[in-house]
Amino acid sequence: MNTKRLFGYLLAIVSIIPFLSSCDDKKEIENVEISTGVYVLNAGKLNNNNSTITYYDFASGFATTDVFAQKNGRILGDTGEDIIQYGSKIYIAVYQSSLIEVVDPKTMTSIKSISMKDAQGNATKPRTLTCANGKVYIVLYSGSVAQMDTTTYAIDKTIAVGANPDKSVIANNKLYVANTGGMATVKDSTISVINLSTFTEEKKIKVNLNPSGDINADSQGDVYVQSNGNYGDIPGKFQRIEAGTDKVTDIAVGVKGFTVYNDKAYIYNFDYDASWQATNKKIIVYDLKNEKVDNESLVSSTIEKTPYSIDVNPVTGDIYLGVTDYSSLGKVYCFGNNGTEKFTFTAGLNPAKFLFMISK
Repeated sequence: MNTKRLFGYLLAIVSIIPFLSSCDDKKEIENVEISTGVYVLNAGKLNNNNSTITYYDFASGFATTDVFAQKNGRILGDTGEDIIQYGSKIYIAVYQSSLIEVVDPKTMTSIKSISMKDAQGNATKPRTLTCANGKVYIVLYSGSVAQMDTTTYAIDKTIAVGANPDKSVIANNKLYVANTGGMATVKDSTISVINLSTFTEEKKIKVNLNPSGDINADSQGDVYVQSNGNYGDIPGKFQRIEAGTDKVTDIAVGVKGFTVYNDKAYIYNFDYDASWQATNKKIIVYDLKNEKVDNESLVSSTIEKTPYSIDVNPVTGDIYLGVTDYSSLGKVYCFGNNGTEKFTFTAGLNPAKFLFMISK
């Protein structure tokens, strides 16, 4: 499991309570209507069954702490890891509960809950989701990738990859899956490359140890991988896998997490002090085409808590940064692409992923 997040789950000591006032200085809206806004998947605390989904409405400026619970009258589950929209449905990977939740994006009401287990009935624990060709590809921490039909929800096929796979991305009609090795003493250091036409593993590409961070691709099909090393004598790295040649190149930029938008990597980075508190927090912009840093520190605002997730609104280009203290409600910052702080809102415990709703 991603050690940064595991540290956060173990550090957290206070469980989150749904329906607290969630938007800064504003009252919770009952029976919120979904329009144009952003969903935030909050991972919650491991083994506490307190994953939530915050909905922030752009027009009203209000956030609803747990819109999933409000709309469905039940909790989402334990440790939400990923959320994507494909066609007319949203798919949510809930790791510790070992399920895929399928919901209506316009109402956040559940369509189907799919238990993810192997032939022996063991939980396979979904981590990340991608989609293409009418299929959702589910990376299972137990060591495989499942192909799910979006009409029948049947698992068409499952193939083995490396040890404890985590993040994934589609590029060049292939699925790149990061094999982390989990909490093993000797971690993995490979990326499995799966041909989506045949749904077979073509090869494994050697990268730095423990590629348990983010993985994204640019418009040329180059894949960018964040690894964490062994947290000791082998440091983490930011690396590029070149499309066509699979050449792996180190990029000399410190990365704790990143996303890619318009061929630029938006990176958050920070240091830890002696008390394991985040310091020197910043957002870096790296130009992937020209292979250079555009901005060493985009944001001048003081960032509270510890950066935990980052994404870019594909319509406005605004940058969203989720922060956490691993024990209480998280917070989301919205910055313009010039680094100016636009607004903030309160999210749930450990805001992990964003999904932008750009139209009704």
